[in-house]
Formats: sequence, structure tokens, C-alpha cells
Amino acid sequence: MSKESKGKIPKLFAGSVNDLTKPSKPKKEKEREDLKHQKKQKTLYISLDINKKLIELYGDEGRRQSIIVEDAVNLYYYLRQALGEKKFDELMSAVRKEDPEFLREYLGKFRL
Repeated sequence: MSKESKGKIPKLFAGSVNDLTKPSKPKKEKEREDLKHQKKQKTLYISLDINKKLIELYGDEGRRQSIIVEDAVNLYYYLRQALGEKKFDELMSAVRKEDPEFLREYLGKFRL
């Protein structure tokens, strides 16, 4: 030990004891939800074709892509529940043809 440091207590913390013992500030609930939402969005992988369709929808409707994706997921989920597996699979095969006229005719069979 050198002469200068002999007898000196090193300074570790400039605040008071109260600062050391008070609880940390809780994160706002909204911040937590936003972090979860952002994490979920980062794990969404889509094809280039779907991305083109999203961009087109975004341009037509002026909405964020995330809102469009949420609407699509809700539509998919509730149609699947409402129609049942067999009817839903038929509907999805009609959608995969990517022919709007055919889909209009197909959906015309359903009466709500």
C-alpha cells in the first residue's frame, strides 16, 4: 500500500443509504406489453409473395402492416372455428387458386 491510500476508505457510492435501500421503479405495464409485442413481431416470417401482397394492401388501405396481419390472423382463426375443418380446407383451396372471381362465386354459396 502506498502512503496516499493508507487509512483512506475507498469511495464506492456517492448517494445516501436511502438511495441504496429504496425499491427500484417498477416497469410500466404498457412498456412490458410493448416489449412482448415487439418480440412477437420479430419472429414473424413471411414469403416474398405475401410481403408484396401486404405492401399492396398497405398502399390501398393506408394501414400498418402489423394491423393487416392481425386482421388476417383473426379472420383465419374465426373462419376456421366457424366453418369447421372440412369446410375451412375447401375455402383455403379456393383461396389458393388466387382467382378473385372464383372466390366470389364460391363465397356466394354461403349465406350468413
